[in-house]
Amino acid sequence: MDSKNSIGVKGLGKRVADAGGTLSILEDIDFTVAAGSAVAITGSSGSGKSTLLGLLAGLDVPSAGSVRLAGQDLFALDEDGRARLRANHVGVVFQAFQLRPNLDAL
Repeated sequence: MDSKNSIGVKGLGKRVADAGGTLSILEDIDFTVAAGSAVAITGSSGSGKSTLLGLLAGLDVPSAGSVRLAGQDLFALDEDGRARLRANHVGVVFQAFQLRPNLDAL
């Protein structure tokens, strides 16, 4: 990935604990989106679309892999660094913002 205005995802994965042990939500995802491109992420309910978008925006931390955004490794940054990068390079409109686990109601 050469452009500072593109997104690169390599080996991205997200696992969470569940009653049966560990649930793999995303596994070994690789793709690049060039600057100026339009991309649609589609899939059935529960397929991991929102999880993927949360990872791409740096709102959640992956279990594996990396995301490069604007030429930077998103998860090499601390939470404040990710927030600054997001403020300058990412636009997010939540369909149901009240369901973000890290946001308070107050």
